[in-house]
Amino acid sequence: MRPLTDNPISDFGDDAFRFEPYVDVLHAAVEQATPLPLTVGVFGSWGTGKSSFLRLWQRRLEDRKVRTIWFNPWKYDRKVEVWAALLHTILAEMEGEEGLKEKALRLARAATWLSVRAGLGTAASAATGGMIKGSDVDALLTTLSRGDAEQYRQINRFENDFRDAVREFVGEDGRLVVFVDDLDRCTPDSAMTVLESLKLFLGESQCVFVLALDLDVLAAVATNKFGDAFKDAPAEVVSGLAYLDKIVQLPFFLPDVGFDTLREAFTPYVHQPIDDEAFWELLRRGLGANPRRLKRFVNVFNMAMEVSIAQAGGASLGRAFHLQLAVLQVIRSRHRAFFHVLAAEPRSWGTLATYFRQVQDDPAERPRLLSGLPSELHAFGTDRALEKLLTQRGSLGVPAPDRQTVRSMITTLRAAAGPDDLVPSHD
Repeated sequence: MRPLTDNPISDFGDDAFRFEPYVDVLHAAVEQATPLPLTVGVFGSWGTGKSSFLRLWQRRLEDRKVRTIWFNPWKYDRKVEVWAALLHTILAEMEGEEGLKEKALRLARAATWLSVRAGLGTAASAATGGMIKGSDVDALLTTLSRGDAEQYRQINRFENDFRDAVREFVGEDGRLVVFVDDLDRCTPDSAMTVLESLKLFLGESQCVFVLALDLDVLAAVATNKFGDAFKDAPAEVVSGLAYLDKIVQLPFFLPDVGFDTLREAFTPYVHQPIDDEAFWELLRRGLGANPRRLKRFVNVFNMAMEVSIAQAGGASLGRAFHLQLAVLQVIRSRHRAFFHVLAAEPRSWGTLATYFRQVQDDPAERPRLLSGLPSELHAFGTDRALEKLLTQRGSLGVPAPDRQTVRSMITTLRAAAGPDDLVPSHD
């Protein structure tokens, strides 16, 4: 069994999702952008490959000798600390440059005071990557309390000094590309502090800031920030688009990865491996074309198959069992309420599948047939997604397993993927 990892790809030779043409288009557009700074938004929903896209673009930039910095805000994810950590991540990179160490340290001290003033206090040292120690923060507070005019001047000139430091770092015609990944893993407050810090402190630098996040998360960020102000606002404002316009000058929406592309990429990893049309069709219907969701599915399915084969003493379990286990795994992750019904009464699978087939043969009979279902199945009688999953026909059809097989598969899935309440809601 060869598990699929969730590590982002960083080499175009591994670009199974075929992002390269889109990387090139965005790269060409940003390469011509003047004047700087510029903020680029790379938008995509959970699990669609944003990190891989950014890593590929970073590789393209580094091949062209463009300086880049990678920042993961979720590692800090504290309302005040995140933006300070972003500043200090950039400054720490500059510190290693010949002739820039002293300037970077002065800027770090100024940024630390900004952190203190914002309420972070001595915890600011945790955001500086070791550049500023806790004792330094205490000394800085003492110095400032005595009215050190020069230090205040440095704080007030932070934006201009940062601009000059970046120019020295990248050259007169160069640029620094800062990738801010996984903003959608942060709390709304933390994401907001990152977004606002770009405007507040770094407004004149030769920087390109690349933000990767889900547009729905941006809406949550904006709603969290402005609260009741959005109560009577138009839909496009509530969606976060109006706020997006204030932060991001160049939005780029990650292209969908086609299901056939994902099938080609993942088939070698599936148990045995399976290249059965029925197997992939039920995944298409049940899970859609989300790379992360499909990776997790394949890993759990492979583990469950290995457990099942071990329980059977190494015997081959056949095509029907493969497909039934796959259907049950989709039910567990995407139709949780029905899965719990199955756990209590395994024959519900066959009962509901028969009902759906009868409805498809004579749609006018749906009300009568629905009334004849056991009460615990009424809520599922109009679930079109579940209907599609349970009623593939012909060579794509999956026969309903018997009661004992359902019980055995449920036990196996719990062994392979943990208790039912640990299944992610977006899995």
